[in-house]
Amino acid sequence: MSQSVPPKPDPIPITPWKKGMLLGVGALFLGTLFEYYRGGINETGGWLWPMLFIPLILYLLGIVYGDVPARYYDLKVLKPFPVPFARQFDRCVLAIIVLYTGLFLNILLLAVSLLIGAKLLLTVFYVLYMVLMLAELPNSLRIFRFIQHVNTVQYVSVIHPNTFKKAIAYYSPEQDKLCGEELRKHLKELFDNISREAKELVIEASPLTRDQQIALNLAVRAGESIRRSRIANKDHECERLRANIFVLEALESHAGLELPQDIRLLRDRVKGIEATTEEPRAKQA
Repeated sequence: MSQSVPPKPDPIPITPWKKGMLLGVGALFLGTLFEYYRGGINETGGWLWPMLFIPLILYLLGIVYGDVPARYYDLKVLKPFPVPFARQFDRCVLAIIVLYTGLFLNILLLAVSLLIGAKLLLTVFYVLYMVLMLAELPNSLRIFRFIQHVNTVQYVSVIHPNTFKKAIAYYSPEQDKLCGEELRKHLKELFDNISREAKELVIEASPLTRDQQIALNLAVRAGESIRRSRIANKDHECERLRANIFVLEALESHAGLELPQDIRLLRDRVKGIEATTEEPRAKQA
C-alpha cells in the first residue's frame, strides 16, 4: 500500500451531435445577424430572422448543460452515480431553466411573427422549432427527474444520506481467503444485503418508479463505495479498502457494475498484495 492509485474521475461527456448543433446554430445566428445589419434583409419583420436562432441556442445550451451521462439512469447496466449530488442537482435545475426560457422565447417570437405578418417561411420555422422542442422536452427532463429523486432522498425525506451501512459492517478478514464457490456465495449474500438496503430507500414522494429507484440507489451505493475506496487507499486503511472492494465486486457480479479504470487497477493490486502476503506466511508455517 505504499503507492496509491490517483483517482481519475470520469469526464462528463457531451453527445457530439449536441455540441455540433449548438456550434452550427451559433454560426447561423452570427451570419444572419451580420446580413441583417448590412441591410440584406429588408422584409417585414426582418429583425426576426436573427432572433430565430436565439431560442434554439438556449434550448440546445440547456440540453448540453444538463447532459449528465446516460450511465446515471441506465437500468440495463449499473454504473456508479457520482458524489456529491448537490452540484449535479444545481446544474440540472439551471439546465431546465434555460430549456424553458428557450421554449418560452420561441413561443413569444412566433406570436410576434403572426401578429406583424412576417414572411410565411419565417413563421413556419418558428412553428417547426416549437414542435421539435416540445417533442424533445420529455427526454430533456428525464435526467432532472433522477436528480430530483436523489435530492428528495437526501433532503426531503426522513432518510439520512448515510442510511447505507458502511462496507466495513459486512467485512471480516476471513473473507480474504475465500475463493471459488465460497467466494461466489459470499458475493451473492453481500449483494442481497445491499439490494435490501436499496429497497428500503424507496420512497413514495419520488418521481421515479420503484425499479428505477432501486437501480439508482444501487448506483449511488456504487459511487459511494468507489469514493471510499479511493479515500481508504490514500489513507492506507487496508480493511476499509478491502471491504469496499468486496461491495464493488458484489455489484459487478450481480448488477453488471462497470468499474472505473483506476478502481479496476486498485482491485487487482489489492488482490496481488493479498496473494504475495499470504505466500510468505505459508512458507513460515
